[in-house]
Amino acid sequence: MSQPSKAVSDRIAITRTIVDSLKQHAPEIAEGLERFLFPTGTPQPLHLADIVLALRARLAHATDNMTHADAAHQNELADDVVPRALLDQRSEMLKAFLVSLRATLVSTYGTAVAAAYAIPPQIPDDPELLLRIAVGVERLLRERSLVETPKIKSLAIAPLAVAEDLAVTIAEVRRALADVTREQREAFASETVRERALVEWFATYLATAETACGLYALAGHPELAQGLRPTSRRLSGLPEDEDTAPATERPDAR
Repeated sequence: MSQPSKAVSDRIAITRTIVDSLKQHAPEIAEGLERFLFPTGTPQPLHLADIVLALRARLAHATDNMTHADAAHQNELADDVVPRALLDQRSEMLKAFLVSLRATLVSTYGTAVAAAYAIPPQIPDDPELLLRIAVGVERLLRERSLVETPKIKSLAIAPLAVAEDLAVTIAEVRRALADVTREQREAFASETVRERALVEWFATYLATAETACGLYALAGHPELAQGLRPTSRRLSGLPEDEDTAPATERPDAR
């Protein structure tokens, strides 16, 4: 699995503070809650430690979903590199073809002939614009007879032969562009899943953190609740110092 993005790794760190604390303190928190909520005895077979651990499980599950969605999106973005590079290469070849063709027509037949085949003085880099121009040039090469006399007979060109070569290059660009477009659609879909997972994580984190703080306080451990509070940094997806510290160095480690 690829490394999570910075946004997700920060949220994982925030999550770890909550889930580790809930795991470590579930028994003592459950004991305090049982005394507070059920002063005459806890109804059986209810175990409040199970409730505390269930909170941990929900947040851990939302974090796993977020992590997997982020990894899938990162993989999709990585998949785009090769098709994009191929499209750039094919586009450069098509552009070079048109530039060379125009230069040949201008030097051999004159600027008017190059214009007659709709080859502009400036060839764009954008693949879609490039294809639009190239397709028009190919069509004119097939339809318009080259009746002008070349300045140098040995440099005369055969429009239909040029059209055939141009068609091959156009087809290569079209295939490369289709591959990139497909990868973009897949990346958009994976990004949508990732964004939903981030929203789910935030809602679960906020509910779990606030509930855990309340449970800790009710159980008589306000000092533990202090380390879990959803601070402005955490709500922005940025970890506090204790979120990234080793477990043995955290304030509630015992």
